[in-house]
Amino acid sequence: MRFLIILSLAVICGAGGAGAAWVLKSGQGTDAVMEDDEPSHYGFVELQNQFVVPLTDGDTISGLVAVSLAIEGEKGQETMIEDAEPRLRDAFLRVLFDHARADGFSGDFTNNTSMSELRNRLSTTAHGILGSIANGVLITSVTRQDF
Repeated sequence: MRFLIILSLAVICGAGGAGAAWVLKSGQGTDAVMEDDEPSHYGFVELQNQFVVPLTDGDTISGLVAVSLAIEGEKGQETMIEDAEPRLRDAFLRVLFDHARADGFSGDFTNNTSMSELRNRLSTTAHGILGSIANGVLITSVTRQDF
């Protein structure tokens, strides 16, 4: 009797697992087909060097933040983005310095709200320089070093 119960449970669990796998596999196949129908129009250009932002406490530098950024832009326009890098770097530094002065890099500076605000300001800045070529700015790394 005990053997029949264990065997029945194994068959039921196996059938349930197989059914779940089939449903999940079917869903993934549908997503893959939908993704293939919509070609990606965007590529990414990683900016060459990190942005280093001083953190100040009055007149004293209390730390540094190093930020790496990438531009999401139209495919085929990577050269145009790379050519605009000096202007982008200048504008991004202004945004990052403003963010630091507003204590944007203090406390839990990697929380969703703070990072979204910074990402939006950087994306708006990139769009102002590159126009519709820029789709957004990705923050690829952030490191803070306190002294």
